[in-house]
Amino acid sequence: MDENFFIASLIGFIPSFGILYFVWGKLEGAFGEKSLFKNYISGWISGLFIAIFFLILKASSMEYLDLSLFSILLFAMFTEMFKYMYLMHFARKIKRELSYYGFALGLGIGAIWLVAMMYQYITYIGDASIPSWLVDICFLGFSLSLSAIHASTGALIGYGIYKKDPEKYLLMAMGIQAIFNLSLLPFFWNLPAYFYIVSLPYSLVILHQKIYKGALIKSAPKEVRIRWIKERKNS
Repeated sequence: MDENFFIASLIGFIPSFGILYFVWGKLEGAFGEKSLFKNYISGWISGLFIAIFFLILKASSMEYLDLSLFSILLFAMFTEMFKYMYLMHFARKIKRELSYYGFALGLGIGAIWLVAMMYQYITYIGDASIPSWLVDICFLGFSLSLSAIHASTGALIGYGIYKKDPEKYLLMAMGIQAIFNLSLLPFFWNLPAYFYIVSLPYSLVILHQKIYKGALIKSAPKEVRIRWIKERKNS
């Protein structure tokens, strides 16, 4: 196996698996938890095509500031519209699980996207002045950031569909993703890897405040919601 691909895969999947495992444990016995994993796998598959589209945009617009900005904002709309259309497939039977479906879908997308970006960086870009272990740490933080933001926007869209107010939450997800995508400019311009982690605080705040304390707990079954609140009070 290609060593670069192996390293990129590990760093891409570890954060998303960790977040998924944490949420999965919170939902034990509440509803079909296996659906989370199915949607996570769907995120892998769709994330592959999204990553290819992103790398094509990068190659065609990296030399121009205005085109780079337009591309990353366009890409925010594209990714969130995809999540919206995917989740609307389940909207015939409005379920509280939609927030969790979107959450898992976003985790899968973020994981595969990171694998593609890191593989391109360490294979074709690189920077001899930065030790490989530091590159790995920077991309691990970037992986956590990507997984957190895509899981967050997916959960928001699912929650909006569940609440029968999809347009409001879709626009919110697009706005959150557009702000995050500004942090992708260093990758567009082939800057050193340590620039890639600037979005980590933003992603984690969104995940904790808007999703963990917001959409996920609000759409959780009553017994799960009560358990989460007790755990937070005791922690």
